[in-house]
Amino acid sequence: MTSRRHFLGGAMALAASPIGSAEASAPRPAPGRTGYILMDAENGAVFDSRNADDGFIPASTTKAITAFVTLSTLAPTTRFFTRLHARGPLKDGVLDGDLILVGGGDSALDTGDLAQLAKALKAKSVRQVTGDFLVTGIEGPTQPVLNPFQPLQASYNPAIGPLCLNFNRVLLRWRNRGGRRMLTTHAHASERSVPAEAIAFRALRTGGALHGLEEKREVWAIPSRDMRRDGERWFPVRRPSLYAATVFRTLCTAEGIALPEPKVTTDLPTDAPLAMHRSDVVFAQIKKMMKYSTNLSAEMLGIAAAREIGGTPETVEAAAQTTTGWLKSEGIVRDDLMLENHSGLSTRSRITPRQMADILRAGHERFGSGYIGLHTEGRLRGAKTGLPTYNFRSKTGTMNFVRCLSGFLEVGERRAIFVIFGMDDVRRDMLDAQYAPYDERKPHGSGRWLRQALDHENALLRGWVGRGLQ
Repeated sequence: MTSRRHFLGGAMALAASPIGSAEASAPRPAPGRTGYILMDAENGAVFDSRNADDGFIPASTTKAITAFVTLSTLAPTTRFFTRLHARGPLKDGVLDGDLILVGGGDSALDTGDLAQLAKALKAKSVRQVTGDFLVTGIEGPTQPVLNPFQPLQASYNPAIGPLCLNFNRVLLRWRNRGGRRMLTTHAHASERSVPAEAIAFRALRTGGALHGLEEKREVWAIPSRDMRRDGERWFPVRRPSLYAATVFRTLCTAEGIALPEPKVTTDLPTDAPLAMHRSDVVFAQIKKMMKYSTNLSAEMLGIAAAREIGGTPETVEAAAQTTTGWLKSEGIVRDDLMLENHSGLSTRSRITPRQMADILRAGHERFGSGYIGLHTEGRLRGAKTGLPTYNFRSKTGTMNFVRCLSGFLEVGERRAIFVIFGMDDVRRDMLDAQYAPYDERKPHGSGRWLRQALDHENALLRGWVGRGLQ
């Protein structure tokens, strides 16, 4: 671990000193359960706690665990490769055989990256392929949806596979002109965008399925009432390999390269690639995953970590079982914890505030300021009068009737770890029991519940800061 520690930066020490509970100064928590812990980052002494050994849904604070496990198992400079292989001779611009696009688990691959890969193919003098255009990827989970119990049209709940593009999302734009509605679909990225021919949309006037799969494309049906005004929205992709391959074919056409329609294969080539795209280093991917809380990135990074620990997981759940087993075998957590996946997009995951704090402390010990810096800098709400100089960095997690906040709190030269979890089990269970695949409506009372939870966690933090961690 020495090289990673040097790469990520050293840790600051914190002298331990017990403090009184901040509960007395905090407003009433939101209905349901609340658990929290404030722990010395250096020696693990507990300054303040409540229900610290009760299990809670961790939501997206799970990504802080994923970041730690990934950094502990993969070198920070690890890259993922998207490759092109040729099967057959290349002569006078004609590849007399198959062209194979191979995904390597790069969650951040976008249209601009594929455009560069098309240019690389052109530089190899390829103009035509007489055989098949095949698409495949390294072994690992291939699922049409990250979590089947979350809204199926939500862009944060896409498919997963070894070849992903634009976080497996597609952008729909609609414009109403002269009584006509125009729908356009985009494989959108900051550097390059092209039409997404593998995804189609239609207006839905009456009932019917909102999503369907045809032979060559997937079709989303959108209620007409939702498109009365001009707008745009991201939708998840359910066939990511075909989506990426179709976009690549379009990009190749722009470069003067004629490819046949793509076909999915399980055959994984082992010869040297004809061209290759290298991802950003894994540390940079982790940093973006934490900043933007991207579910797909968290799952694919977790899968890569699980693969490094041992074996090839067949599902995102199996990957999470591998990494949580590793946490226990390393002695980082004392008791079993149940994480259904690496993104936190689950209402079945459970972890205690103490377990989360122990994992954050391990991240502090191994990677110091590099791990702390992955968390987002925050500010307390309310008057600054009377508060000492402080800094806190955190990762949030929010679902209906679930609120989580975990991270690092500094006052002067002292540093502590905090975890604040809250959930209303009754109302959360009711929502899960009434699950409807395409329902994204906010349940009654969820906004008020969240405001109460936010007020309570802010008051707890202000209390801890006001006491100066002593």
